[in-house]
Amino acid sequence: MKFLRIVGILVAALAMVGFGLCGVLGVMIGFRPYTDAANMFDGTFFMGLAGLAICATLAWFLVRRLNRAFRASGK
Repeated sequence: MKFLRIVGILVAALAMVGFGLCGVLGVMIGFRPYTDAANMFDGTFFMGLAGLAICATLAWFLVRRLNRAFRASGK
């Protein structure tokens, strides 16, 4: 059972890093600073923001899960 928890945490960490990198890349590609205001943000920009939101959610999940695991092992 501990093995499955460790594997789950590792998979969530890898997914968090992947979504974070894709989100940053999407934001960088989707933002066009030297165009007019109507075309400044591409669809990729908003997909990058969604990737960063998923990354933040996974980070919150991991911190909560690891905090609970370390709190239980200290007792």
